[in-house]
Amino acid sequence: MMKKAIIAAAVAALIAASAANAGVTVYGKVHVAIDYFDDDSSGWDDSQWQVKSRASRIGFKGTEDLGNGMSLIWKAESGYDFADGGAWNAARNAYIGLTGDWGTFLYGRHDTPYTMAYYSTGIDAMGDTAMDMNGLGAFHEVRASNAIAYVSPNFNGLTFAGAIVPGEGGPQGDGLADMWSVSAMYSNNGLKLAAAYEDLECEADTASDAHSCDGN
Repeated sequence: MMKKAIIAAAVAALIAASAANAGVTVYGKVHVAIDYFDDDSSGWDDSQWQVKSRASRIGFKGTEDLGNGMSLIWKAESGYDFADGGAWNAARNAYIGLTGDWGTFLYGRHDTPYTMAYYSTGIDAMGDTAMDMNGLGAFHEVRASNAIAYVSPNFNGLTFAGAIVPGEGGPQGDGLADMWSVSAMYSNNGLKLAAAYEDLECEADTASDAHSCDGN
């Protein structure tokens, strides 16, 4: 048993060393909550206890220096339900891109600039809890698949972001920018401001198509 443990430790150390040499960072969060809901708005006693996994996740990200001030960046993040052992959820950010003094260019699945602007203000202080504004429906968080996005450098606290999403022949359309999102975010000396707008709507042919129209 001791010999197997030593071999396992050696293999783990070798994998960790290889990951470090490749510039790969492994990160994650386990967040499980015990919630109590007391809702009698319908006239019925709907009080109940719930055990919830609140945005638990594991991710891998890396960077590779390409020279001349430019780097290749990538991320692959997946959610996991630690409350009921549910399957891995691939709905989180996953992208590849380039970054440099000129800003950051990304392709893949990513928060829309509208979503980035919302969270940049710190307004959702109860995020990833039962009072999360996204969970309550007060704000609709969108991670758009197949997004082509650009984030500007920081200009004395001011950052711009824009993204286009091709419809790829679906109900959204067949163009390169059938859906789009833009934002401006400012943060300086404790002052945080943001403005954003996005158009992720489309004409769904069937009810089953409707979910794909919001970029999720």
